[in-house]
This record gives sequence, C-alpha cells and structure tokens, in this order.
Amino acid sequence: MIGVDTNILVRYLTKDDEKQWQQAAEIIEGGEQCFVANIVLCELVWVLRGKPYQFTREQISNTIELMLQCSVFDLENRSIIYQALQRFKQGSADFSDYLIGAISQHSGCSTTATFDRKLRSEKGFDLLE
Repeated sequence: MIGVDTNILVRYLTKDDEKQWQQAAEIIEGGEQCFVANIVLCELVWVLRGKPYQFTREQISNTIELMLQCSVFDLENRSIIYQALQRFKQGSADFSDYLIGAISQHSGCSTTATFDRKLRSEKGFDLLE
C-alpha cells in the first residue's frame, strides 16, 4: 500500500498537467492500494471546489462515491466517509463539516459544537450563537 497526497489525486482527476497526470496514473493504476487519509479527502474537496476547477457539489459527490466504490483506494474511515457523503448530498454545509460530525459521533460524542450557521438544523451539531 502507498499513501497518496492530495495533489496526486488532483492531477489524476483533472489531468491538468500531462506529465504529472502520467506519474499519478502510474501510482493509482500501478496495482498497489492507495491509502487516502481523511484530511486528503477534505483537501481534495476544497481544491476541486475552488478555482480553477470549480467542481459542483454533484461532481464532488460523484467523485467521492466513485472513490468509495473503487478497490484501489483504501479510505481511512470508509463507513464514516460514506455517512458524511450522504449528509453532504442532502445538506448545505461543506463535506469536511459532515466528516467532522461523523467522526465525532463515531467517537462517542453526543454533539459537535460549532459556530457554522450552515449546520443550524443538522442532527448531531449544536450551533453556538
């Protein structure tokens, strides 16, 4: 197994630099499993949502869904990521917020305190005013 950084996934998914895409493809398609840490997945979403890529929520959701289905990727917390993804598809907050909430819940927290108003009506979050 080999760990992959965010930039490897970005190059592979966007193919915006041919040389780096080829190197990323060699790693991802090389036969070894690729470990993707939670923070890498969060960074990937942030990068793809921003300029110059500007992926939509649906494109982000589809990308994560494909990664969850692809056996080459060993995601840090597959079931927790799946839970966060389902909430991201339904809600208005960032993927990272839902991942934080899912990890907190999985770790035994009764709630996740936040100042983020996008999480006002989200189950498992306590909005502080």
